Amino acid sequence: MNKKRFFIKLGLMFGLAVGVYKGADAAAPAPHLTQVFNNATAVPAETAKEYRLPELKQPTAAEAKDLWRVRVGAWEIGGGGYHTFLEFSPYQQTDAEKMKKQDVYQLHGIACDEVRHTWAQLNYKHKEAYTQYFNGDYVLKGLGVVQDHQRTYFAQRTIAYVDIYYGSKEEVLKMFLDGMQMADKISHDNKPYILLDHNSNSAERTYREALGLPDQPIFVPYRIFALGGRIWTPGLEKSLLPEGYDRHKVRAEADYKDFTAEQLEARAKALCGSDRMFSTFRTPPPPKAH
Repeated sequence: MNKKRFFIKLGLMFGLAVGVYKGADAAAPAPHLTQVFNNATAVPAETAKEYRLPELKQPTAAEAKDLWRVRVGAWEIGGGGYHTFLEFSPYQQTDAEKMKKQDVYQLHGIACDEVRHTWAQLNYKHKEAYTQYFNGDYVLKGLGVVQDHQRTYFAQRTIAYVDIYYGSKEEVLKMFLDGMQMADKISHDNKPYILLDHNSNSAERTYREALGLPDQPIFVPYRIFALGGRIWTPGLEKSLLPEGYDRHKVRAEADYKDFTAEQLEARAKALCGSDRMFSTFRTPPPPKAH
């Protein structure tokens, strides 16, 4: 087969998929959310739109001072899809004294290259992205990160946040640590990264399920994926939650269930970082003999 022609066809197929995504986006109804107008400096100079689920009550100024939250964030990727992740952070984002404080925690699902033991090549303009992907070089990893309020760990800019839970600092950090147990399992499982199946959004969905957080349309409810039981993008987001998973048991057996806020922060920081994720790579099996 002519390789150049193959990659041109592959690129055209990708472009067609993007067109379907965008067309479904334009036709889909807007999610039912409450826009947040008084807290819009989550990303300085690159302000992200902020929303909350309608059932969440807007906190008073006094409540907001010590309130923490869990929210879903989204990057726009692939010319119309989204990478979604969970963020655990203080509700107040406008306090200048907090901007450089490392108390913003995130849980991601990341595509990694199991052969080269690094981040996956997902740039569709490079032919290596196709050959490596279709060779099965990519696996899904769970990643926890901690950063300051300017969120510079990744180069990607968050375009929107949706608050899905409000609680105390202690409870939100315990939820993060619960989620990190699932992130560690995802990393050690090394499941193949599959765009329309085991992808970054399936990891984010699994974190929410493991924590008992709401599962409802937030960003773009693509009707095309509702047929598969999912309505987020960019894929079907197959759940990775183990059968019979009991979040109450996980918490009851955790040594951090009675930690103070300071102890929780110390544990959370110790568990974050890509070095822990990369340390879970397996040695790939030798290539099959022809």
